[in-house]
Amino acid sequence: MARSVRASKVSQKEKEARQRLLSSMQEFIKEHKLDREKFAQVLQLAFLEVLARPERDGTHRKDPTAPKPTFSVIVNPENADIQILRHRQITPDLEVEDESWQISLSEAMEKDPEAQAGEEFYEEVALTSLTRSQIDQLKNRLRQQLRDLERHSLYERYKHRVGDILTGEVLKVTRDEVIVMHDGNELSLPKRELIPGKDQYVPKDASPVYRRDRRASSIVKAVVQEVLDPQKAPASRPIVLLSRTSPLFLEALLKLEIPEIYDNIISVKKAVRIPGERAKVLVESYDERIDPVGACVGVKGSRIKPVVEELHGEYIDIIPYNPDMKLMISRALAPATVMYVDLYPNRRHAKVFVAPEEYARAVGREGINVRLAEELLGYTLDIREDSEYGEEEDIELLEFSDEIPEAIIKALQKEGFQTARAILQFPIDELQKRTQIELPTLQQVYEILQAEFEQ
Repeated sequence: MARSVRASKVSQKEKEARQRLLSSMQEFIKEHKLDREKFAQVLQLAFLEVLARPERDGTHRKDPTAPKPTFSVIVNPENADIQILRHRQITPDLEVEDESWQISLSEAMEKDPEAQAGEEFYEEVALTSLTRSQIDQLKNRLRQQLRDLERHSLYERYKHRVGDILTGEVLKVTRDEVIVMHDGNELSLPKRELIPGKDQYVPKDASPVYRRDRRASSIVKAVVQEVLDPQKAPASRPIVLLSRTSPLFLEALLKLEIPEIYDNIISVKKAVRIPGERAKVLVESYDERIDPVGACVGVKGSRIKPVVEELHGEYIDIIPYNPDMKLMISRALAPATVMYVDLYPNRRHAKVFVAPEEYARAVGREGINVRLAEELLGYTLDIREDSEYGEEEDIELLEFSDEIPEAIIKALQKEGFQTARAILQFPIDELQKRTQIELPTLQQVYEILQAEFEQ
């Protein structure tokens, strides 16, 4: 049978301490938008962890193997009623070895005449009896637990918003990041995610001296690029990361400005960017009556213009999707005009031939145009002048009769493939369907033909 003793009267000092605690708790809960029940659990765990430390009074325990001090903590955040109960075992007077978990029978009977040896004795611990060391430990533990709680709460609020555009105020600008305030939450916009040389931000309350650059803004529009799991991310890392350089930002801007994309009539299959310079967007319309390029650009550029302005003049190529890869390559290299394309699907490689006056346009300044086209399509593009087209020697399939079985050559010729280049430019999976030749055999044929050209 357990015995419990609680003071019948609460001292005036204790009442004042509880009132201060209640005000602090209510203010903290409101400021950090915390759930009251969750806050009560955190506070309870913090108290238990600090109270259970064996050396809380600065002395060493006599027997490290003896039971540790045990406490119960009841927290009511509505009225700051925090009840701390200390558990000790009632022990005959001469057998008490450690008062941290034992109480003598005579002392217990002074508080409860019906106390008996062997029973568990509960007694209330006043808040005012906590030592300065315990209070400091409690504060530190609470800070840590509440920081973890805030990070988890932030994760829950934003984990489903990756790809969404947010607009917030600049709270602070540091060497590495811009701190953005959104709905009362501090989010991180790393400086590496700003458009180089064009994005300039200052805090809302910055002085005129600090706001020297007229282009500097205190309002940020960015996309949620990543939301990190607080249990896996280091405590020093921000949970919600924003970006203005990610292709996600461009896709989200297009979705805001173009109703057909918002309504899923037009889909953005892929977007690639060199922030502040150029972007290419691959789009597909699910309605034959709607031109995806015209819908995205708008009358006299009315729809694409706000997107370009937000990206500080970044030039955007809108490219309509087509299953014909040769056509796609020609479109992806716009504004250059392509004359011929030799395709090698198995190597995801293409030789692209253009007129001499189109070469610089196809490659782009510092290679920007061809790099974006390669990233968009997943092909390596070898840009050449059209005078080189046809200069490469082709080889008849019969020339490989010493390496490729005659039956395989005849099967390929029957389907119209007479030369090595004709086969290398044809997708291997489609060739397998047409010829019914086993895929491993065809792969060996491709390797033999490719090796010859590489030599």
